[in-house]
This record gives sequence, C-alpha cells and structure tokens, in this order.
Amino acid sequence: MSHGWNYKEQDKWPEACQGAIAQSPIDLDESHMVKLAMNPFMLRNWDEEYNATMTNNGHTILVELASRQPLAITGGGLPGQYKLVQFHFHWGAEHTVEGKRKALESHFVAHNTRYRSAVEAQKYRNGLAVIAVLYDEADRQNDEFNPIVENLQKIRKTKQKTVIKINPLKLLPKELTTFYRYFGSLTTPDCNDVVVWTVLSNVVPISRDQVKKFATIEDHEGKKLFRNYRFVQPLNGRTVFEIHTDECPC
Repeated sequence: MSHGWNYKEQDKWPEACQGAIAQSPIDLDESHMVKLAMNPFMLRNWDEEYNATMTNNGHTILVELASRQPLAITGGGLPGQYKLVQFHFHWGAEHTVEGKRKALESHFVAHNTRYRSAVEAQKYRNGLAVIAVLYDEADRQNDEFNPIVENLQKIRKTKQKTVIKINPLKLLPKELTTFYRYFGSLTTPDCNDVVVWTVLSNVVPISRDQVKKFATIEDHEGKKLFRNYRFVQPLNGRTVFEIHTDECPC
C-alpha cells in the first residue's frame, strides 16, 4: 500500500483509485436496494478479551489482536471463510446513510482463508471481507470504547504504539441480523476493488467527547488528523443488498 497520500488531497490519490468503477465507500439509500434473506453470521472466537497492539499509522488508529486462535467470520452470505486481520477507525464515518454521515465508523478487515495473508488476498476478487460498524453521538459515553479512547494520548504521534485489552465483539451492535452488502474496494490507496462489504445497519452509540479524542492524534506531517474519511464514490451500476437474517448464533 502506498503511504504518500493524505485525506485532504484525494484527487491526487493513485490512478487506480480514480479510474476503477467499484470503489468504496458509497451512500446507502434503502429506496434503491434489493432485499434478500440469508443465513446468519458465525463469528468464532470473537467474544473474548485479547491483548492488542494499537498503532497510529498516520492515517488511522489500527488495532491488531494477539490471538493464537483465528477470529473467523462465516455465513451471512459471504463467499467463503474469512480470518480477521485488524480493525481501524474513521472519523467521521465513511459510508453515508441517505446522504447523512455518522460520527465514527470502524472497519473489521478479514481475508479469505483460501489465501495465506491479506496481502495475497488483495490480488483477488472477494479476497477481503470488511464488516463496517457505524457509531452515532449519544449523551453518554460507551464504556466498551474506554480501552481505546483512554490510550489515544499514548499514540498521539505517528508510529507510536501501545498495548491494550479489548473484546472485539463488544464494539459491534448487539443485533447483527440486518446489514447492507455490496462489492467494492479498500477505501485507502491502492483502493483495490476486492472487498465484500458488510455495513451493519444497527448503529452503536458513542459520546461526542469520545469521538473528539480520535481527532487529537497526528498525521505524518505532525498535524492533528481532524477527519480521515474518503468521500463517497459512485455506484456505477452496482447492486446494493439489504440483508435480513435469523438471529446470529455468534
């Protein structure tokens, strides 16, 4: 992945980001979606507390779990089994809902287990699956975010790292039975169009003060990263599905 880019000059991102027709994020407009029923998700080994390394990479806050057992994602209409690699955050949200942007969005990035790594999977259609969670401002803080927001000052500068304990399932909504599905791309250069996107429709509350703490970290130039979302991209004829499943047996 190229690192010589920033969110302020998206028109200068690599040619692959400008010319591909299946780019992400998109606006989610239910009036133009196709409704489907599918089997529920199976999230194996997600509901545990793990040690994790949290890094400021100059573009986002990246969290990598230290686990001897793979955090697997199957079902939900995914074309195979996927293994969680990392999750990270965008403030404000990248996907919009009927033109409106939420306060925060997390991306849980997983690669198809038919490939050895996420790097290899980026070469193939459906090589990656991303579960996106939208968070909206609420009057009270979300205590599940405390391990993250309380440690942000330790990684204010680029390339700084810290170790936290986190349960990834608790960052997701309690109900995973409805979501949006479409084929798209990574939202950062090189914008590979290889991603099966799942945007959960249930929104998780988070306080305004918690969101503001994300915007205190610095980018590669030592400036505060006030926002790190890519602008929405045209659908170019793609179909977006509104999925309903039975209760998730996570």
